[in-house]
Amino acid sequence: MNPMQHESSHRQRSLFPWVLVPAVIIALCLPCNDSANASQLYILSVVSTAFPDPDIAVNLDSQYGANITAWSISICHDPQNADLVDVYFGGALLGLANPPFFHDVTFFPGGFTVGCVLGGFGDVVLEPADDHHLYDVDYDWSPTGGGYTTIEFCPSGPPFPGVESVIVSGGVQHDPITFDTFLFNGFIDPALIYVIPRTIGIYDVATGNGSVTVTPLMLPALLPSFFITGFSMAIAHDGALLEIDSVVPSGIIAELNGGSGPDLMLVELLPDGWTVDVIFGPTGTETIGFLDPIAGLEANYSTQPGAIALGSCVGSWLRFDSSLGVSNEVYFDIGCCGGAFTFDEIIILLPVTEPFLRTDCNGDGTSNMADVIFNLGVLFAGGGPAPCDDACDHNDDGVFDVADAVYLLTYLFGNGAAPPAPGIICGSDPTADGLDCAINSCP
Repeated sequence: MNPMQHESSHRQRSLFPWVLVPAVIIALCLPCNDSANASQLYILSVVSTAFPDPDIAVNLDSQYGANITAWSISICHDPQNADLVDVYFGGALLGLANPPFFHDVTFFPGGFTVGCVLGGFGDVVLEPADDHHLYDVDYDWSPTGGGYTTIEFCPSGPPFPGVESVIVSGGVQHDPITFDTFLFNGFIDPALIYVIPRTIGIYDVATGNGSVTVTPLMLPALLPSFFITGFSMAIAHDGALLEIDSVVPSGIIAELNGGSGPDLMLVELLPDGWTVDVIFGPTGTETIGFLDPIAGLEANYSTQPGAIALGSCVGSWLRFDSSLGVSNEVYFDIGCCGGAFTFDEIIILLPVTEPFLRTDCNGDGTSNMADVIFNLGVLFAGGGPAPCDDACDHNDDGVFDVADAVYLLTYLFGNGAAPPAPGIICGSDPTADGLDCAINSCP
Protein backbone atom coordinates (compact mmCIF):
# COMPACT_ATOMS: atom_id res chain seq x y z
CA MET A 1 0.00 0.00 0.00
CA ASN A 2 1.18 3.50 -0.76
CA PRO A 3 1.87 5.00 2.70
CA MET A 4 0.81 8.49 1.60
CA GLN A 5 -2.67 9.96 1.86
CA HIS A 6 -3.52 11.64 -1.46
CA GLU A 7 -5.94 14.39 -0.48
CA SER A 8 -7.34 17.33 -2.39
CA SER A 9 -5.15 20.13 -3.63
CA HIS A 10 -7.75 22.56 -2.26
CA ARG A 11 -7.10 21.38 1.27
CA GLN A 12 -3.35 21.70 0.79
CA ARG A 13 -3.54 25.25 -0.46
CA SER A 14 -5.94 26.28 2.31
CA LEU A 15 -3.47 25.03 4.93
CA PHE A 16 -0.46 26.60 3.22
CA PRO A 17 -1.31 30.17 2.19
CA TRP A 18 2.36 30.99 1.89
CA VAL A 19 3.78 33.96 0.08
CA LEU A 20 5.86 32.75 -2.86
CA VAL A 21 9.27 34.36 -2.88
CA PRO A 22 12.50 33.60 -4.76
CA ALA A 23 14.80 31.05 -3.13
CA VAL A 24 17.55 32.74 -1.13
CA ILE A 25 21.18 32.33 -2.07
CA ILE A 26 22.56 32.90 1.41
CA ALA A 27 20.81 31.58 4.52
CA LEU A 28 22.02 32.14 8.09
CA CYS A 29 21.67 30.39 11.42
CA LEU A 30 22.42 32.12 14.74
CA PRO A 31 24.00 30.08 16.25
CA CYS A 32 24.22 26.77 14.39
CA ASN A 33 22.82 24.48 17.06
CA ASP A 34 20.21 26.67 18.75
CA SER A 35 16.62 25.46 18.27
CA ALA A 36 15.33 29.00 18.80
CA ASN A 37 17.26 30.55 15.95
CA ALA A 38 15.68 33.48 14.14
CA SER A 39 16.77 32.00 10.80
CA GLN A 40 18.42 28.81 9.69
CA LEU A 41 20.13 27.11 6.79
CA TYR A 42 18.29 24.25 5.04
CA ILE A 43 19.46 22.35 1.95
CA LEU A 44 17.09 20.36 -0.27
CA SER A 45 18.46 18.07 -2.96
CA VAL A 46 17.26 15.42 -5.39
CA VAL A 47 19.54 12.50 -6.23
CA SER A 48 19.33 9.46 -8.50
CA THR A 49 18.85 6.19 -6.59
CA ALA A 50 18.37 3.37 -9.12
CA PHE A 51 20.36 4.04 -12.30
CA PRO A 52 19.34 3.46 -15.06
CA ASP A 53 15.78 3.45 -13.67
CA PRO A 54 14.45 7.01 -13.42
CA ASP A 55 14.00 7.10 -9.64
CA ILE A 56 15.10 9.78 -7.20
CA ALA A 57 15.31 10.50 -3.49
CA VAL A 58 14.40 13.87 -1.98
CA ASN A 59 16.84 14.64 0.84
CA LEU A 60 17.06 17.42 3.42
CA ASP A 61 20.18 18.59 5.24
CA SER A 62 19.10 20.56 8.31
CA GLN A 63 22.18 20.13 10.51
CA TYR A 64 22.74 23.91 10.48
CA GLY A 65 19.11 24.66 11.29
CA ALA A 66 16.54 23.89 13.95
CA ASN A 67 13.57 21.60 14.57
CA ILE A 68 11.30 21.33 11.51
CA THR A 69 7.52 21.10 11.82
CA ALA A 70 6.26 21.42 8.22
CA TRP A 71 7.21 21.94 4.59
CA SER A 72 6.05 22.34 1.04
CA ILE A 73 8.12 21.01 -1.86
CA SER A 74 7.54 21.26 -5.62
CA ILE A 75 9.58 19.18 -8.07
CA CYS A 76 9.37 19.25 -11.88
CA HIS A 77 10.52 16.94 -14.68
CA ASP A 78 10.41 16.98 -18.47
CA PRO A 79 7.01 15.42 -19.35
CA GLN A 80 8.19 14.74 -22.91
CA ASN A 81 10.82 12.32 -21.65
CA ALA A 82 9.51 10.89 -18.37
CA ASP A 83 6.20 10.10 -16.66
CA LEU A 84 5.67 10.54 -12.92
CA VAL A 85 4.50 7.26 -11.33
CA ASP A 86 4.21 7.94 -7.60
CA VAL A 87 5.71 9.56 -4.51
CA TYR A 88 6.50 7.54 -1.37
CA PHE A 89 7.57 8.26 2.17
CA GLY A 90 11.32 8.13 2.78
CA GLY A 91 12.99 6.96 5.96
CA ALA A 92 12.51 10.25 7.80
CA LEU A 93 8.72 9.97 7.59
CA LEU A 94 8.51 6.19 7.89
CA GLY A 95 10.45 6.51 11.14
CA LEU A 96 7.87 8.74 12.83
CA ALA A 97 5.86 7.21 15.69
CA ASN A 98 2.65 8.33 13.95
CA PRO A 99 1.85 9.44 10.40
CA PRO A 100 2.02 13.19 9.73
CA PHE A 101 -0.97 15.20 10.95
CA PHE A 102 -1.47 16.46 7.39
CA HIS A 103 0.02 15.22 4.16
CA ASP A 104 -1.04 15.96 0.59
CA VAL A 105 0.45 15.28 -2.83
CA THR A 106 -0.83 17.24 -5.81
CA PHE A 107 0.17 16.04 -9.29
CA PHE A 108 0.28 18.34 -12.29
CA PRO A 109 1.65 17.94 -15.82
CA GLY A 110 5.41 17.86 -15.44
CA GLY A 111 5.63 17.64 -11.67
CA PHE A 112 4.12 17.48 -8.22
CA THR A 113 3.77 19.46 -5.00
CA VAL A 114 3.80 17.87 -1.57
CA GLY A 115 2.68 19.60 1.62
CA CYS A 116 3.31 18.19 5.10
CA VAL A 117 2.53 19.16 8.70
CA LEU A 118 4.16 16.70 11.08
CA GLY A 119 2.01 17.40 14.17
CA GLY A 120 -1.21 19.28 14.82
CA PHE A 121 0.31 21.45 17.56
CA GLY A 122 3.92 21.67 16.46
CA ASP A 123 4.72 18.84 18.86
CA VAL A 124 6.19 16.50 16.21
CA VAL A 125 9.48 17.61 14.67
CA LEU A 126 12.44 16.51 12.61
CA GLU A 127 15.49 17.39 14.65
CA PRO A 128 18.58 18.86 12.95
CA ALA A 129 20.44 16.23 10.90
CA ASP A 130 22.35 16.02 7.64
CA ASP A 131 20.54 13.01 6.20
CA HIS A 132 16.77 13.36 6.34
CA HIS A 133 15.43 11.15 3.54
CA LEU A 134 12.00 12.68 2.94
CA TYR A 135 10.68 10.95 -0.19
CA ASP A 136 11.30 8.43 -2.92
CA VAL A 137 9.89 9.35 -6.32
CA ASP A 138 9.38 6.87 -9.17
CA TYR A 139 9.22 7.81 -12.85
CA ASP A 140 8.87 5.83 -16.07
CA TRP A 141 10.74 6.68 -19.24
CA SER A 142 8.38 7.94 -21.93
CA PRO A 143 8.46 5.49 -24.88
CA THR A 144 8.68 8.42 -27.31
CA GLY A 145 11.20 10.43 -25.29
CA GLY A 146 14.93 10.78 -25.51
CA GLY A 147 15.90 8.91 -22.34
CA TYR A 148 16.99 12.01 -20.45
CA THR A 149 15.24 14.43 -18.09
CA THR A 150 16.14 17.17 -15.68
CA ILE A 151 14.70 16.94 -12.16
CA GLU A 152 14.45 20.35 -10.58
CA PHE A 153 12.76 22.24 -7.80
CA CYS A 154 10.04 24.19 -9.60
CA PRO A 155 9.87 27.95 -9.55
CA SER A 156 6.47 29.33 -8.61
CA GLY A 157 4.11 30.78 -11.19
CA PRO A 158 3.35 29.92 -14.82
CA PRO A 159 3.94 27.47 -16.36
CA PHE A 160 4.47 25.68 -13.02
CA PRO A 161 1.37 25.38 -10.80
CA GLY A 162 3.37 24.13 -7.80
CA VAL A 163 4.10 26.32 -4.79
CA GLU A 164 7.61 27.45 -3.89
CA SER A 165 9.58 24.97 -1.78
CA VAL A 166 9.73 26.13 1.84
CA ILE A 167 10.72 24.73 5.23
CA VAL A 168 8.86 25.71 8.43
CA SER A 169 10.64 25.88 11.79
CA GLY A 170 9.45 27.62 14.94
CA GLY A 171 6.42 28.95 13.10
CA VAL A 172 8.66 30.73 10.59
CA GLN A 173 8.95 29.93 6.88
CA HIS A 174 12.46 29.52 5.48
CA ASP A 175 13.59 29.34 1.85
CA PRO A 176 15.93 26.37 1.41
CA ILE A 177 18.92 26.25 -0.87
CA THR A 178 18.01 23.67 -3.52
CA PHE A 179 20.03 21.42 -5.82
CA ASP A 180 18.61 19.81 -8.95
CA THR A 181 19.79 16.74 -10.83
CA PHE A 182 19.32 14.91 -14.13
CA LEU A 183 18.49 11.32 -15.06
CA PHE A 184 19.55 9.32 -18.13
CA ASN A 185 18.59 5.81 -19.18
CA GLY A 186 21.98 4.30 -19.93
CA PHE A 187 21.61 4.54 -23.69
CA ILE A 188 22.31 8.25 -23.34
CA ASP A 189 25.83 8.59 -21.98
CA PRO A 190 26.77 12.00 -20.55
CA ALA A 191 30.44 10.89 -20.88
CA LEU A 192 31.72 13.57 -18.52
CA ILE A 193 30.41 14.93 -15.22
CA TYR A 194 31.77 17.88 -13.25
CA VAL A 195 30.94 17.99 -9.54
CA ILE A 196 31.45 20.62 -6.86
CA PRO A 197 31.57 18.77 -3.53
CA ARG A 198 29.90 20.37 -0.52
CA THR A 199 32.74 21.99 1.37
CA ILE A 200 33.07 23.32 4.92
CA GLY A 201 35.19 26.39 5.71
CA ILE A 202 35.67 28.51 8.80
CA TYR A 203 35.86 32.15 9.76
CA ASP A 204 37.00 34.03 12.86
CA VAL A 205 33.91 34.91 14.86
CA ALA A 206 35.54 38.15 16.07
CA THR A 207 36.53 39.54 12.66
CA GLY A 208 34.56 37.68 10.01
CA ASN A 209 37.81 36.80 8.23
CA GLY A 210 37.58 33.29 6.84
CA SER A 211 38.61 30.93 4.11
CA VAL A 212 37.59 27.76 2.33
CA THR A 213 39.30 25.49 -0.21
CA VAL A 214 37.14 23.75 -2.81
CA THR A 215 38.31 20.82 -4.94
CA PRO A 216 36.09 20.35 -8.03
CA LEU A 217 35.83 16.80 -9.38
CA MET A 218 35.86 15.49 -12.96
CA LEU A 219 34.08 12.14 -13.27
CA PRO A 220 33.89 9.79 -16.26
CA ALA A 221 30.39 8.49 -16.92
CA LEU A 222 29.41 5.17 -18.49
CA LEU A 223 32.00 4.88 -21.25
CA PRO A 224 34.92 7.11 -20.27
CA SER A 225 37.62 8.22 -22.63
CA PHE A 226 40.73 6.40 -21.54
CA PHE A 227 43.00 9.39 -22.06
CA ILE A 228 42.59 13.14 -21.98
CA THR A 229 45.05 15.88 -22.85
CA GLY A 230 43.56 18.77 -20.86
CA PHE A 231 40.43 20.44 -19.64
CA SER A 232 38.75 23.76 -18.94
CA MET A 233 36.52 24.83 -16.10
CA ALA A 234 34.53 27.89 -14.99
CA ILE A 235 32.92 28.27 -11.55
CA ALA A 236 30.89 31.24 -10.34
CA HIS A 237 30.44 32.38 -6.74
CA ASP A 238 28.67 35.11 -4.79
CA GLY A 239 31.06 38.04 -5.06
CA ALA A 240 29.37 39.87 -2.18
CA LEU A 241 30.48 37.15 0.24
CA LEU A 242 33.58 35.52 -1.25
CA GLU A 243 36.75 36.47 -3.10
CA ILE A 244 38.71 33.92 -5.12
CA ASP A 245 42.37 34.11 -4.08
CA SER A 246 44.00 31.38 -6.16
CA VAL A 247 43.39 28.32 -8.31
CA VAL A 248 46.28 25.85 -8.25
CA PRO A 249 46.87 22.32 -9.59
CA SER A 250 46.62 19.39 -7.18
CA GLY A 251 46.84 15.62 -7.17
CA ILE A 252 47.57 13.97 -10.49
CA ILE A 253 47.55 17.32 -12.32
CA ALA A 254 50.22 18.77 -10.02
CA GLU A 255 52.37 15.67 -10.58
CA LEU A 256 52.55 16.14 -14.37
CA ASN A 257 55.92 16.78 -16.04
CA GLY A 258 57.93 15.44 -13.14
CA GLY A 259 56.07 17.47 -10.54
CA SER A 260 56.24 20.81 -12.32
CA GLY A 261 52.56 20.65 -13.21
CA PRO A 262 50.85 21.07 -16.59
CA ASP A 263 52.68 22.79 -19.40
CA LEU A 264 49.91 25.35 -19.85
CA MET A 265 47.54 26.55 -17.14
CA LEU A 266 45.71 29.81 -17.79
CA VAL A 267 43.79 31.08 -14.75
CA GLU A 268 41.54 34.13 -14.63
CA LEU A 269 40.28 35.33 -11.24
CA LEU A 270 37.06 37.35 -11.54
CA PRO A 271 34.93 39.27 -9.03
CA ASP A 272 32.19 36.64 -9.27
CA GLY A 273 34.06 33.50 -10.34
CA TRP A 274 37.12 31.99 -11.95
CA THR A 275 38.14 30.16 -15.10
CA VAL A 276 40.99 27.82 -15.97
CA ASP A 277 42.29 26.27 -19.18
CA VAL A 278 44.79 23.42 -18.79
CA ILE A 279 46.90 21.60 -21.38
CA PHE A 280 49.03 18.82 -19.91
CA GLY A 281 51.95 18.87 -22.34
CA PRO A 282 53.57 21.24 -24.85
CA THR A 283 52.19 19.57 -27.96
CA GLY A 284 48.88 18.22 -26.68
CA THR A 285 50.29 14.68 -26.63
CA GLU A 286 50.81 14.44 -22.88
CA THR A 287 47.82 12.46 -21.54
CA ILE A 288 46.43 11.02 -18.34
CA GLY A 289 43.96 8.20 -17.92
CA PHE A 290 40.35 9.06 -17.28
CA LEU A 291 38.95 5.85 -15.82
CA ASP A 292 38.56 7.28 -12.33
CA PRO A 293 37.52 10.64 -10.85
CA ILE A 294 40.11 13.39 -11.09
CA ALA A 295 40.51 16.01 -8.37
CA GLY A 296 43.01 18.18 -10.18
CA LEU A 297 42.45 21.71 -8.84
CA GLU A 298 42.20 23.56 -5.56
CA ALA A 299 40.26 26.84 -5.52
CA ASN A 300 41.06 28.96 -2.47
CA TYR A 301 38.48 31.53 -1.33
CA SER A 302 38.42 34.15 1.42
CA THR A 303 35.52 36.12 2.84
CA GLN A 304 34.82 39.69 1.82
CA PRO A 305 35.34 42.21 4.66
CA GLY A 306 32.14 42.85 6.61
CA ALA A 307 30.10 40.36 4.57
CA ILE A 308 29.27 37.95 7.40
CA ALA A 309 26.86 38.50 10.28
CA LEU A 310 29.26 37.42 13.02
CA GLY A 311 28.34 34.15 14.69
CA SER A 312 26.22 32.98 11.78
CA CYS A 313 26.46 29.76 9.83
CA VAL A 314 26.70 30.88 6.22
CA GLY A 315 25.80 28.86 3.14
CA SER A 316 26.60 30.19 -0.32
CA TRP A 317 26.27 28.70 -3.80
CA LEU A 318 28.99 27.68 -6.21
CA ARG A 319 28.01 26.77 -9.77
CA PHE A 320 29.61 25.83 -13.06
CA ASP A 321 29.01 28.74 -15.39
CA SER A 322 30.36 28.83 -18.96
CA SER A 323 29.13 32.42 -19.32
CA LEU A 324 32.30 33.44 -17.46
CA GLY A 325 34.12 32.94 -20.75
CA VAL A 326 35.45 29.37 -20.63
CA SER A 327 33.59 26.13 -21.31
CA ASN A 328 33.34 23.28 -18.81
CA GLU A 329 34.84 20.46 -20.87
CA VAL A 330 37.75 18.04 -21.30
CA TYR A 331 40.01 17.58 -24.31
CA PHE A 332 40.21 14.02 -25.59
CA ASP A 333 43.28 12.49 -27.18
CA ILE A 334 41.18 11.12 -30.06
CA GLY A 335 39.37 14.28 -31.06
CA CYS A 336 38.43 17.66 -29.79
CA CYS A 337 36.51 17.92 -26.63
CA GLY A 338 33.43 16.97 -24.70
CA GLY A 339 31.16 19.19 -22.62
CA ALA A 340 30.38 18.26 -19.02
CA PHE A 341 27.11 17.63 -17.28
CA THR A 342 27.37 19.53 -14.02
CA PHE A 343 26.35 19.23 -10.37
CA ASP A 344 26.51 22.48 -8.42
CA GLU A 345 26.80 22.73 -4.65
CA ILE A 346 27.41 25.12 -1.77
CA ILE A 347 30.13 26.00 0.65
CA ILE A 348 29.33 26.42 4.32
CA LEU A 349 31.30 28.76 6.56
CA LEU A 350 31.23 28.01 10.30
CA PRO A 351 32.30 30.45 13.03
CA VAL A 352 35.27 29.55 15.20
CA THR A 353 36.79 31.20 18.26
CA GLU A 354 40.01 30.71 20.15
CA PRO A 355 39.44 27.54 22.22
CA PHE A 356 38.87 28.07 25.93
CA LEU A 357 37.32 26.46 29.01
CA ARG A 358 34.38 28.42 30.39
CA THR A 359 34.80 29.23 34.14
CA ASP A 360 38.63 29.04 33.87
CA CYS A 361 38.77 32.80 34.34
CA ASN A 362 42.38 32.96 35.56
CA GLY A 363 43.68 30.66 32.82
CA ASP A 364 45.25 28.02 35.06
CA GLY A 365 43.42 25.14 33.38
CA THR A 366 41.03 24.40 36.23
CA SER A 367 37.67 25.68 37.52
CA ASN A 368 37.51 26.51 41.22
CA MET A 369 37.18 29.27 43.82
CA ALA A 370 40.32 30.97 42.51
CA ASP A 371 38.40 31.81 39.33
CA VAL A 372 35.67 33.55 41.36
CA ILE A 373 38.29 35.62 43.19
CA PHE A 374 40.06 36.47 39.94
CA ASN A 375 36.75 37.41 38.35
CA LEU A 376 35.91 39.86 41.16
CA GLY A 377 39.46 41.20 41.21
CA VAL A 378 39.31 42.14 37.51
CA LEU A 379 35.94 43.83 37.95
CA PHE A 380 36.49 45.72 41.22
CA ALA A 381 40.14 45.68 42.32
CA GLY A 382 42.08 46.53 39.21
CA GLY A 383 43.21 42.98 38.61
CA GLY A 384 43.74 41.28 35.32
CA PRO A 385 43.45 41.56 32.47
CA ALA A 386 41.75 38.21 32.02
CA PRO A 387 43.56 36.01 29.49
CA CYS A 388 40.15 35.12 27.99
CA ASP A 389 37.08 37.26 28.64
CA ASP A 390 34.88 34.53 27.16
CA ALA A 391 36.10 32.09 29.81
CA CYS A 392 34.99 34.56 32.50
CA ASP A 393 31.49 34.78 31.03
CA HIS A 394 30.38 31.88 33.24
CA ASN A 395 26.66 32.22 32.45
CA ASP A 396 27.25 32.87 28.73
CA ASP A 397 25.07 35.97 28.58
CA GLY A 398 27.62 37.85 26.49
CA VAL A 399 28.70 40.15 29.36
CA PHE A 400 31.63 39.83 31.77
CA ASP A 401 30.18 41.12 35.07
CA VAL A 402 29.44 40.26 38.73
CA ALA A 403 26.61 37.94 37.68
CA ASP A 404 29.29 35.58 36.38
CA ALA A 405 30.96 35.33 39.79
CA VAL A 406 27.57 34.62 41.39
CA TYR A 407 26.82 31.98 38.74
CA LEU A 408 30.12 30.19 39.31
CA LEU A 409 29.75 30.28 43.11
CA THR A 410 26.29 28.78 42.83
CA TYR A 411 27.60 26.06 40.54
CA LEU A 412 30.57 25.21 42.77
CA PHE A 413 28.81 25.33 46.16
CA GLY A 414 25.04 25.58 45.66
CA ASN A 415 24.11 22.85 43.16
CA GLY A 416 23.66 25.46 40.44
CA ALA A 417 23.44 24.75 36.75
CA ALA A 418 26.58 23.59 34.97
CA PRO A 419 28.30 26.26 32.87
CA PRO A 420 27.28 26.40 29.19
CA ALA A 421 29.61 24.96 26.55
CA PRO A 422 32.53 24.86 26.41
CA GLY A 423 32.23 24.31 30.16
CA ILE A 424 33.49 20.74 30.43
CA ILE A 425 35.85 20.31 27.49
CA CYS A 426 37.90 23.03 25.80
CA GLY A 427 36.40 24.33 22.59
CA SER A 428 35.08 27.30 20.63
CA ASP A 429 32.23 29.47 21.86
CA PRO A 430 29.05 28.17 20.16
CA THR A 431 27.27 31.49 20.77
CA ALA A 432 27.98 34.86 19.20
CA ASP A 433 28.82 37.78 21.51
CA GLY A 434 31.25 40.66 21.86
CA LEU A 435 33.75 38.80 24.06
CA ASP A 436 36.92 37.17 22.80
CA CYS A 437 40.02 35.28 23.87
CA ALA A 438 43.40 36.95 23.69
CA ILE A 439 45.15 33.70 24.69
CA ASN A 440 44.33 30.04 24.25
CA SER A 441 44.26 28.90 27.88
CA CYS A 442 43.31 25.28 27.19
CA PRO A 443 45.71 22.67 28.56
